[in-house]
Amino acid sequence: MAHVLFVGGASIGHIAPSLAVMQQLVHLMPEVKCHFVCLPKQTEMDYLEQNRCAFSTIDSPRFSLSFPWKFLRAYRQASALLSEWKPSVVFSKGGHVSVPVCLAAKRRGIPIVLHESDAVSGYANRIVGRWAATICTGFPSEETDRRHVHTGNPIRQETVRGRAEEGLRITEFSGKRPVLLVMGGSQGAQALNEALRAHMQELLEVCDVIHLTGHGKAGVSVADTRYFRREFVYGELPHLYAIASLALSRAGANALSELAANGIPTIVVPLRGVGHDHQQANAKRAAMGGGCILLDQSELDNKIVPLVKKCLQDRNMRESMSESMRTLFSQEASLQIAKILSKFLA
Repeated sequence: MAHVLFVGGASIGHIAPSLAVMQQLVHLMPEVKCHFVCLPKQTEMDYLEQNRCAFSTIDSPRFSLSFPWKFLRAYRQASALLSEWKPSVVFSKGGHVSVPVCLAAKRRGIPIVLHESDAVSGYANRIVGRWAATICTGFPSEETDRRHVHTGNPIRQETVRGRAEEGLRITEFSGKRPVLLVMGGSQGAQALNEALRAHMQELLEVCDVIHLTGHGKAGVSVADTRYFRREFVYGELPHLYAIASLALSRAGANALSELAANGIPTIVVPLRGVGHDHQQANAKRAAMGGGCILLDQSELDNKIVPLVKKCLQDRNMRESMSESMRTLFSQEASLQIAKILSKFLA
């Protein structure tokens, strides 16, 4: 029986795309067995449990003084897992947990398929990319060798199946006003949260606000039926997408892909200085197509209210941005990657 090991961690953005690929792979090959490897972070484990995925955790280290010893321990854990599961192929989505797993796979002659969601690769994917048989890219790549395949970024099928009536039920919004969806991801939520605290009353004058604050982060202390706050959402997110008129978001590849698939015009505020500044590169690529407005974090406090008002008051502008946003999403990404994996399972 064919086994596939999916590895990725450090954020849900390194895991959710793998679920999308797994869905398509199981459709192509119902007999395939899939197993996930993530970090021992509660958010990652909760997400995989919520989606009924079998998984193991490896406490892979970031660079530090204790890196050599911790990496050796992670490598041994990865080797033991490969011995137990005997995968035919490893699908890597990045994050530092992918390095010991893919190194162990490389040494055992197990092929690796890497997916790079971002416009610029981080350290882990640059390392794993040296060992990968195939490198799938979310954005068009300048690399011309046969290993690189532009697939686009995969998203889960249910992401685009949200229902507006369910979104209104969840939020208890009236449905008579435009809705601003604010989501900062795991690392970059704080600055967006602070901007909302400073300008919430001004924003509520023109729209209802859905605020996804990030795990362990506080929202705005306001009791108002026009304001809906959650730290994080799982199955409810597609329904929130369905009622969003405009989004304020960081520029993680997974978030941008889901917003694009739903055609949501977006004010994108890239988180700077992390992962080779990949969010800035993502945001620039997205803004070039016209579906996003690029806003630097240094200008967030001064420009967020006028920008939101401009977008919400100009229906033609929003419709044009929505059409442009959809062009950023490749509908066949998950299926294309699943077909690549299936070649190693034949």
